[in-house]
Amino acid sequence: MRRADRSLVIGLLATTVMLPAGLAAMPGTVLAQSAATYDIPAGSLSAALNHLARQARIELVYDAPLTQGVSTAGIKGSFGPAEALSRLLAGTGLTFRQTAPRTYTIERAPEAASGATRLGPVRVQGSDEAATGSGTDGAALALTMTEGTKSLAGQYAQVGGKSAERLRDIPRSVTVLTAQEIEDKDITTVTAALDQVTGIYVASYNTRTPVFYSRGFLLQNLTIDGGSPMRMHDGLQSIINGVGLPNLLAYDHVEVMRGADGLYSGNGDASGTVNLVRKRPTAERQIKFAAYAGSWDNYRAELDVGGPLNASGTLRARVVAGWQDADSYFTGAYTKDKFGYGIIEWDAGAHTTLSAGASYDDLNAQKYERSLAWRSGSLGTPENLPILSKRDSWMPEWAYDKAKTLQYFAKVSHDFGADWNLTVNVTRSEVDSDELYGYYGIGINSDAAVPSGYLMRWMSHGYSNQTMADANLKGKFTLFGQQHDLAVGANWSRSQANSTNPIGGIAGVTVEEYLTYYRYAKPTKAEIATWSGYGEWGSVYSEDGWVTSRYGFWGTLGMHIADPVKVIVGGRYSRNENFRGQSIGKFVPYGAVTYEVSPDWTTYASYSEIFEPMQNIVPIGQWYEDAAKITFSDKPTTGRNFEGGVKGDLKNGALQAAFSVFYIEKNNVYVNDETQGQVVIAGYGTTYMQQVAKLQTSKGFDAELKGALTRNWQISAGYTFNVTKNKEDGGEPILLWAPKHSARVWSTYQLPGALAGLRLGAGVRVFGNSDLRKGYAVIGASADYEIDRHLTLGVYLDNLANETYRVSTSSSATYGNPRNFMVTLRGSY
Repeated sequence: MRRADRSLVIGLLATTVMLPAGLAAMPGTVLAQSAATYDIPAGSLSAALNHLARQARIELVYDAPLTQGVSTAGIKGSFGPAEALSRLLAGTGLTFRQTAPRTYTIERAPEAASGATRLGPVRVQGSDEAATGSGTDGAALALTMTEGTKSLAGQYAQVGGKSAERLRDIPRSVTVLTAQEIEDKDITTVTAALDQVTGIYVASYNTRTPVFYSRGFLLQNLTIDGGSPMRMHDGLQSIINGVGLPNLLAYDHVEVMRGADGLYSGNGDASGTVNLVRKRPTAERQIKFAAYAGSWDNYRAELDVGGPLNASGTLRARVVAGWQDADSYFTGAYTKDKFGYGIIEWDAGAHTTLSAGASYDDLNAQKYERSLAWRSGSLGTPENLPILSKRDSWMPEWAYDKAKTLQYFAKVSHDFGADWNLTVNVTRSEVDSDELYGYYGIGINSDAAVPSGYLMRWMSHGYSNQTMADANLKGKFTLFGQQHDLAVGANWSRSQANSTNPIGGIAGVTVEEYLTYYRYAKPTKAEIATWSGYGEWGSVYSEDGWVTSRYGFWGTLGMHIADPVKVIVGGRYSRNENFRGQSIGKFVPYGAVTYEVSPDWTTYASYSEIFEPMQNIVPIGQWYEDAAKITFSDKPTTGRNFEGGVKGDLKNGALQAAFSVFYIEKNNVYVNDETQGQVVIAGYGTTYMQQVAKLQTSKGFDAELKGALTRNWQISAGYTFNVTKNKEDGGEPILLWAPKHSARVWSTYQLPGALAGLRLGAGVRVFGNSDLRKGYAVIGASADYEIDRHLTLGVYLDNLANETYRVSTSSSATYGNPRNFMVTLRGSY
């Protein structure tokens, strides 16, 4: 990490961390949304509010004395419900805030410094108003924010179209993991978050190298605020290889779209796309904190400060900081992390919003949680191999991963009139990483009286960066009496990486020698200097490194053929260039149809093509010590993605329902050839040789129900059935350890009456049998007690039945955690 860059982010965070001393009361801000036509005459405010509630189908909560004898000037024109309510309350001394989807609480407005009463803050988080109409992009994106809604349902998402779109209007399978569910389960990592998402299978929980699958395929695409995609698994250029996933503390919620997304991301992976939505500055002053204590000495602290910086409220900021020190159920594994995030947002005018920010993450971890007990139990017999505790790992005690990540970003959004918006988003991420790694595997004379294996050790020092830019123009126009949507955009990304990887292996190491000596004997600098590759690549790396780039242009046209029917056509041209200068481009079409069956239900069908270009050329076939004899390929993976379904927006948006069926075909798929094991290719690094599967298929269905069943009872439930086939392997499943059936259910209940401060939760994650392992169920439960309006004490218990289960059965099998707990104290002021 460059010293100048460190100074930049430290300076930003140090400046904005002083926010509490300068926070001012937030004045009125009107967020314009999609319009409905109102004609409410001047007169009684109470009568006007009743008129608005009926016409807009919203719930208004207030004490009757607040409106007694109060008059309003009325409104006439086209407004979103939030703006209509704001105009009715103008000059009345009252304000409002949104407390639930389509529910607004009216209260007395705060007084300005001069003593004059003015309209207070307007928070439009989680409402069901369409975000693609008039108003700034900031107002639109506010619809996707889930913080403070206390809901398990998100009504809007960016992942299906760059800006906020209603879930029922997105003709794809989309899940939103809200801030409330993240808090309920004390989720602190992106890996743990994805483990709660319908249809996602986590095959490795390692903090630095997690592996996710969706619809049978490796989940690759990661976007932030709907911007240009980053690749999670793509050699040196991947964010996984460099440091792991971003720190979840900086994000409001997680969105996941299952299925190919070649239109917006440019990487039409059949698996899907993960979108992380950043926390934004709050319209009101806010100071929040959380302190965690859990199993295996897991301690964590968080501080979150935000609010307006000037009297007009046009300048807002937010700073989030976190610290963690945790051990693990697995021997030797640990996490030490320090994190900071800051963002500032400025309304430069009535139609323009600018924002910028940065984050810094200092991670020191050893999280390769691979069970020694499973490996030893699967090779040889109890007479010649020890059966060890499942807490034991093949990783030596001295192994570590250290990474420092700096990310900074900027965004500008401008409205051209009521129906058109231009947004430009730029992000840069830089990573310095150091790794000392070891791995012991029994593979030599495993059936001998004294079995022995191979100890692999290597050191890595790397530098990587990614620069991403994204721009899109979206709007509406009227033709033939119908309103239509048009969107065009472009994105570009450039990745640069390099590392040194000296390797030193020792053959013939017995289990006893490993357990009593090598497991604890950290290699010395003198010993590392003798390792293979140290002299060849040296200990100093070049910052030029492996450079790859991607860019593309896309467009969509959404035509309302009739009031209930919308036809969407579009396409994208993508071009990719790898570090060897090889370039490939392709046009990918997209089409969808939606039909609004009723005010609450929409059906859809969509088609998209798959285009997965190789970020790097890959070695295929047989490995040779002479790299010149190895065959490399850069042929892209292609295919088709079909999907259809129905979505419900129920109980005025408080309850979301969805059902989808899908069928996927992929051609020219690269898979690891594990029969040859990991190999070292001079000038390329440590990798697996690849095999090519000509055709893979995946089919199944997803079902979800998320949100409020009653005023006090909420649910988040999802089920997936997925069957995959590898045509090259006699129709065998693509992933032998992945289940066909999986389900996740989580439910909470707010107790009434004298126990109204207590909220209880319970749920289960169920995974059916696979070809290589038995199914399992992991039960969780929570209790949160509101001590007062500022403090909440909560506890989350995971794996209550203490189920023993393996996530995968590969050579580096991962066990899930046994019974564990987390206690959390949260405060808000």
